[in-house]
Amino acid sequence: MGTINQEEAAPDTLIVGAGLAGCLLAWRLRAAGQRVLVVGDSSKPCAASVAAGVINPVTGRWAVKSWQIDTLLPEAEHSYRTIEAELGIQIYHPIPLRRFCQNEADLKRIGRRSRNPRYADVLGKLSPAGEGPEALQDPCGSFEIHGAAYVDLPPLLAAMRADLVAAHCYREEYFDHHALQQGTGGLWQYKNVTAQQVVFCEGAAVTQNPFFPDLAMKPVKGETLAFSCPGLQLPHSIFHNGKWLLPYGENRFRIGATYDEDDLSETPTAAAKAALLEGLAKILKEVPELEIEQHLAGLRPSTVDARPIIGPHPQKKGLYLLNGLGSKGASLAPLMTRQFVDYLLHDHPLDPETDFARFFNANPD
Repeated sequence: MGTINQEEAAPDTLIVGAGLAGCLLAWRLRAAGQRVLVVGDSSKPCAASVAAGVINPVTGRWAVKSWQIDTLLPEAEHSYRTIEAELGIQIYHPIPLRRFCQNEADLKRIGRRSRNPRYADVLGKLSPAGEGPEALQDPCGSFEIHGAAYVDLPPLLAAMRADLVAAHCYREEYFDHHALQQGTGGLWQYKNVTAQQVVFCEGAAVTQNPFFPDLAMKPVKGETLAFSCPGLQLPHSIFHNGKWLLPYGENRFRIGATYDEDDLSETPTAAAKAALLEGLAKILKEVPELEIEQHLAGLRPSTVDARPIIGPHPQKKGLYLLNGLGSKGASLAPLMTRQFVDYLLHDHPLDPETDFARFFNANPD
């Protein structure tokens, strides 16, 4: 699968990683007329292959607007809709989201938020306790969040990789960092491939990349449960009460997610399963009989300052990083890849909040 011969092996850009960021970057560069080669091992789990792809405009304990969400949302919808039309798939699903208040202070906070003009586009009706769907616990009231969606990431990745294979732009293999050498004229040589530049989009696996030691990454493990439950009938909406519950229809659901900074394996754990089922019991008044279909685990490529890391290597010309999308890859990846392409091809400045240089410029020694 994805074998590249010598005649086809002259990309402008070699992209390492076939997750969401790598595939979207390849899509944008090809649309700009660039030759690309993506090297990735689809047998290895990546965050996007196990994530629910939820896009939530209002997040966190304090229910604040997600970082840059006013720009992220339209870019994400436009990008995913364009890909849907080009590849003949349906993966972008706008969906209502209802979040349940945890206590009276939470309810008052949301009341203040709803009166703030900055939140008029994302916060909807604030409902008193007991007015949520009958099956759900609702002791303190709830509120609507507008602009939410979920992206069906596994079929999106499968379709984008298949498109790359058809265009002879994909190599299915584990990337051997030690086989990457800088050649003459500033070009980079990887086995039989010579490229002008190399962009690493490896997610949490970048912690094993020898070109970027001591990177400011802070991977966080997350686990979810996909299950079927014929006895549970819920409206078409995401419900958030400590954990989130996503109904797919046809009696299929997903609950997530856990956060674990200590166990950085990609193996599902009994402890996380128990925590997720406990979270489900907190959401529902009664938990009907259910069948767990999948227990998924992955590593979020989070960073120490909760911002993406994008930009050139500080010493090695032609090497770049596009990483650190954390738990918000579905919303961040479209805008971050577009900004990176604008930087790479048109010399647009990178956002200081995401520019890789923020780390080494702050500590020049």
